[in-house]
Amino acid sequence: MIKVDNRKVVAGIAADTYKAHWKRNVITVSAILMTSFLTAVVFALGFGYWNTVTLRTLRMNGMDYDVELSEPRTDQVDKIRAMENVEAAGVSIKCAILERYGDVELDKTQLYWLDSVCWEKQCIPALEFYEGSYPEREEEIMLSESALTAMGIERPETGMRLSLEYYPLSGEGDGRIGSKEFILSGYFRDYTGRMKGYVSRPFLEKSGAKQTDFTQGTLKISLKNPLYTRQDIEKLQQEAALDRQVIKADYDTSVNFWKTAVGLAGMLLMILSAGYLSIYNTLYISISRDIRYYGQLKTIGMTSVQLKGLVYRQALWNALAGIPAGLLAGRLLAGTVVPAVLRIVNPTLAGEEIISEGLWIYVLAGGLALFTDLYASRKPAKMAGDCAPAEAIRYVPVTMGKGKPFRTGPGKGGVVASMAWRSLLRDKKQSAVIFLSFLIAGTVFLAVNTVIRQNDARSVLNATWDYDIRFKNETTLDGKEPLLTEEKIEQVREIPGVKSVRIVSSADIVVPLQEEVFGDYYQALYQSRFSPGNYEKDMAVYREQPGYYLFMARLIGIDREGFGRLNARMGNVLEEESFKAGKSTVAVPIIIDAGPEVRNSMVGKTVHFLPAGDNFKSGENGVVSAKASVRIAAVGDSDDNPAYFGRGYTPDLIVSREYARQLLGTEFIELIEVDYEKPFSEDTERLVKEVFAGEGKISRESKLERYGEMKMTEMQIKVLGNSIGFLIALLAVFNYIHMMAAGVQNRSGELAALESIGMTQTQLKRMLMLEGAGYALLAEAASLAVGLPVSYAVFQGMNRYHMAYSFPWQSHLAVFTVILIICVLVPTAIYRRTQKGSVIERLQNWE
Repeated sequence: MIKVDNRKVVAGIAADTYKAHWKRNVITVSAILMTSFLTAVVFALGFGYWNTVTLRTLRMNGMDYDVELSEPRTDQVDKIRAMENVEAAGVSIKCAILERYGDVELDKTQLYWLDSVCWEKQCIPALEFYEGSYPEREEEIMLSESALTAMGIERPETGMRLSLEYYPLSGEGDGRIGSKEFILSGYFRDYTGRMKGYVSRPFLEKSGAKQTDFTQGTLKISLKNPLYTRQDIEKLQQEAALDRQVIKADYDTSVNFWKTAVGLAGMLLMILSAGYLSIYNTLYISISRDIRYYGQLKTIGMTSVQLKGLVYRQALWNALAGIPAGLLAGRLLAGTVVPAVLRIVNPTLAGEEIISEGLWIYVLAGGLALFTDLYASRKPAKMAGDCAPAEAIRYVPVTMGKGKPFRTGPGKGGVVASMAWRSLLRDKKQSAVIFLSFLIAGTVFLAVNTVIRQNDARSVLNATWDYDIRFKNETTLDGKEPLLTEEKIEQVREIPGVKSVRIVSSADIVVPLQEEVFGDYYQALYQSRFSPGNYEKDMAVYREQPGYYLFMARLIGIDREGFGRLNARMGNVLEEESFKAGKSTVAVPIIIDAGPEVRNSMVGKTVHFLPAGDNFKSGENGVVSAKASVRIAAVGDSDDNPAYFGRGYTPDLIVSREYARQLLGTEFIELIEVDYEKPFSEDTERLVKEVFAGEGKISRESKLERYGEMKMTEMQIKVLGNSIGFLIALLAVFNYIHMMAAGVQNRSGELAALESIGMTQTQLKRMLMLEGAGYALLAEAASLAVGLPVSYAVFQGMNRYHMAYSFPWQSHLAVFTVILIICVLVPTAIYRRTQKGSVIERLQNWE
C-alpha cells in the first residue's frame, strides 16, 4: 500500500471545523481562560494570605526564633552557633524594669539588651515597623508603642528626652530604684501588647545584670529546619551541656505543621478538581455533539488516528487561546490590582509581604489547564476514532433514559416541572460532573471561610482575652492606695454598653509551715530550677519565722461571675455555696507547674493562715492558733489565677469576696475586668476610660487597643481571604454558566422541536429556570452534607488558638442566594441569546 501524506488536508479540515464551530469554541476557550485565571489568582492570593497570617502570628510572638535556652553561658552560645542545624542564635538579657514616668506608674515595663544577632535577625522580622536605631549610648532607649502610650505619649519623636525611674535586675543588686533622663533613640510596633524597651550595652553593664542570671538571660535559637522533633531538642541539650537550665520548645510544631499542610493540600486539591471539572464538562458536551460529524469524516476515508488527532488539535488550539490570556489576567489582578488595594490599606507594606511572585504559581495553573484540556478530550476522541461510521452517524449525545412518563393534570405547570426534572437527570454522567463541580466549590468555599473566620483578629483576641478592658492598681504591692473604689466601679457599671464588671481583691497572708499540706510541693520546688536555695536551711527559718518573705502568700477574692469562670476552667469541681461561705478554696502555685502527684497531695487538705500583721503562735506540729482555715478543693495553674501581682513561693489562695471581706474587715481591690455587650465597642470604651482618666497609678490593658495595633495586618488578611472566598464562589458560578451555555447550545434542536409541538417560549424558559433551581438546591444540599464535616476537620487541624467552631452561615447564605438567582436567570438569558430565528430554521440547522 502506498502511504499518502495528507497531513495538510487533515490540518485544513481541522481548521475549517474549528472555524465552523466558533460559538462552541468561544465557550470552551472562556472555560479554559476562566479556570486558568481563577486557579492562578487563588494560588497567588492563597499563598499571600498564608504568608500574612504567618507574619501576624510572628508579630504576636514578638520575636522570630524556634527554641529558647535559659541562662546561657558564653561557651554554650559559641557551641550552639557553631552547630550545623542552627541558623542563628541571639542573646537577650532582661536588665531593668521601668517603674515611673513623671506621675505615671508604669505596669512593669521590662527593658532588654539584645546582641546584634538577636536584634537584626530575630527581632526586626517580627516588628510591623520601627523608627530610629538601636541604642548605643548609655542614656539611649528604644520603646514599644504600647509603653509610650502608657506614658501618655501618643506621637513619639526620636531624640525626645524621657525622665524615667527604673529598677535594675542585677543578681547582686541592692534593690534601689534608679532615675535617669533617657533619650529616645527609636520606637517600634509589634502585636505582643507588652510594654517593653531595649537598651544599650553600657546600660546593661551598669545595671549589673548578666546573661547567666536566673530567668533574666535567654538565647533565642533559630533552626535551619523549624520542623524540629523531640529528638532534635534532646540532641541540642546534650551538646550544650545544660546546668539546671531549660530549653523551651514546642514539641507539637511538626504535628501542627502537618495538620495544617494536610488541610491546605486538601483545599488545594479541591480547587484543582473544580478547575478540572469546569473544563472537562464544557469540552465533553461540546465534543460529544460533533461525533456524528466525525462519523461522516470517517465514511470518506479519515482514519481513527487522524480523527483523534483532529480532536486533540482543536483542544490544543482552545488551550493556546485561553491559557495565556487567563494567566495574564491572573497576573495583572494578583500582581497589580490586589497589591495596590493592600497598599492603600497599609502604605508601609513591602511588595514581598503581599503576594507571592513565584513563577511556579502560573506555570502550575497553566499546566493544570493544559492537562485538563487534553485529558478531557481523550474520551471523546477515542469515541470518535473507535466508533463505526454507521454508529457514529446515529449517535445522539443525550438520552431521555427510562422513567415515568410526563405527569399531566390540571394546568401545564406539572408538565413543565416534570420535564425540567427529567432534563435535570437524563444524562447521569453530565449531571454527576455538574453536581460534583458545585459540591467541590461549595465545600472549598465553606472551608476557606472557616479558616478566614478562625484567623480573624477579633476571633483570635476573643479566644485569647477574657475581658474587653482591665484596670490594675499599680500600688497593690507598695503603698496600697485605694484607687479602684466602689464608687468608680459603679460608674463603670452604669455606662451604656457595659455588660459586666468582675472585681478581684487581694491581701497578703501568712501561711505558717504545714508540711502535711504543702510538704510535697516545697520539696518539688527546691528540686526544680526555681529553687530558692537550701531546703533544710530555709525550712528551719520558715518554722521560726512563719512570715518569712520567701514564703508569703496572697488571699485572692473573686465575685460570683469570677467564680463561674474559675469553676469552668477547673472542670466544675467547685461547690458554689461552700466556696462563697469560705469553706473551700483553690490553691495556685505561683512559680512552678506542679505535676499531678504534687497537686493531688494538696487537694482535700485544710490550710491554716492569717492576714499579714496579725499575731499568731507556732507550736511543735505547726499552727496552734490561726485566724482562718479553709479546705483546698482544687489546685490550679498560674493562668487560673485572676490576680496579677505575686508575693512569695507559697501557693496563693482564691476565695470569695464575701469571705475575704468578712475575714479582713476591709477590702483592697487589685483590679477589675470589664466586659462589653458588644466587643470592640469604641463608644463604650471611651466612656469607660473617662472614669479613670488622669489617674497615673492605674494601668489598663485593652482588647480594642490591641486590635488597633493589629488592624493593618488584619485588613490585609480580610482583603486576601475574602478575595479567595469570592473567587471560589465565582468558580462554581462559571462552571454552571459554561455548562448551561454548552447545554442550551447543544439542545437547540430539541428545544425547537418542543416549541414546534405547542410548547410556548414562556414554558420553555420556565422549564430551564426550574432546571437551574434544581441544580442549585441539590448542589447546596450536597455541599452542606460534605462541606460541614470537611470545614470542621480543617478548622480543628488549624485551630492554634483553641477556638470554638462556628458555621459562617451569613456569608454562606448570601453566596447561596446569589448562586440560586444566577442558576435561575442564566439559562433563560442564554436561551434568548442563542435561540434566534424561526422554529423551522432551528430545526433545519439541527438536522
